[in-house]
Amino acid sequence: MAHGIVITACVVSLAIAMVAQDRLEVETYAVVVSGVGKDPQDLVARGQVLSDLRNYLSEKAFIKPERLTVLAPDAATAQEVKKAIDAVARSAREADRFILYYIGQANLAGGSLRFNLPGPDVTQDDWTRWLSGVKAKTQLVVLDCPCAAAAAKALARPGRVVVMPATETQVYSPRFSMHFVPALARPQSDTNRDGRVSVLEAFTATAREIEQWYRQMKLLPTETPCIEDNGDGRPSEQPWRYSQDGCDGRLAAEFVLAPGF
Repeated sequence: MAHGIVITACVVSLAIAMVAQDRLEVETYAVVVSGVGKDPQDLVARGQVLSDLRNYLSEKAFIKPERLTVLAPDAATAQEVKKAIDAVARSAREADRFILYYIGQANLAGGSLRFNLPGPDVTQDDWTRWLSGVKAKTQLVVLDCPCAAAAAKALARPGRVVVMPATETQVYSPRFSMHFVPALARPQSDTNRDGRVSVLEAFTATAREIEQWYRQMKLLPTETPCIEDNGDGRPSEQPWRYSQDGCDGRLAAEFVLAPGF
C-alpha cells in the first residue's frame, strides 16, 4: 500500500513539474509589416530584407510558424495589421516576448507620424492603441522609416525597446534594415563575446556601418539611428553609452532574439 502511495506521489509531482515548466517556457511572437513604395529598387531591396528577416526569425530565433506573421506590401493593409496584432493579444502571456517590425515609408502630418500602407495609413496612435492589448511585458518595436523618432514618445513604455533609424526631421528613406538584419545574425556583432547578439550590439554595428557608408560616399548623413528603451519618450543616438550616460540602451543590451550561434 505504501509503495503505491509513493508511486502516486511521484506521478503527481512529475505532472506538477511539467505544468510549471510549461508555464515558464517563453514564447516569442512577431509581426513584420512592409509598407507601400513607388521606387522599384527600394521594393527589391526591401523584399530581400523581408526574406532575410523571416529566415532569421524562424531559423535563428526559432519563432514558431504560427507565432510569426509577415505582411508583404500588397497584403499589409491596416485591417490585416490590426488582425495580426489582435491575434498576438489573444495568445501572448506576460512572460512572452513580442516583436513588431515595420519597414517602409512614412510621413509627418499634423505632428503625427503616418505609416504608408495600401488603403488607409496607420498612425502612431493606431500602433499605440493596438499594442496596448498585447500582454507580453518584453517588446521590441522597430520602425524602419523616415521621421521614425516622431513616434518615440507615443510608443514608449516600460519593457519596450523602440528602434528608429531616423530623427523626427529626417525625411529620406533610411538604409537601416539592410545593415541591421545581417548584423543580428553575424558573429562579429557579438562584442561582449557571450556567443549571442543583442539588439544593442546589432544596432551599434549598424550605426557604425551606416556612418562609414555615408563617409565613403562623401554624402551628408540623412539618417541617425536611435533607441528609446527607458520609457521616457526621448530616444538616444548613442545608446551604447548607457552605463556612462544613464541614457537608453540597457534594455536593448539585454534583449537577445537568437539563443546563440
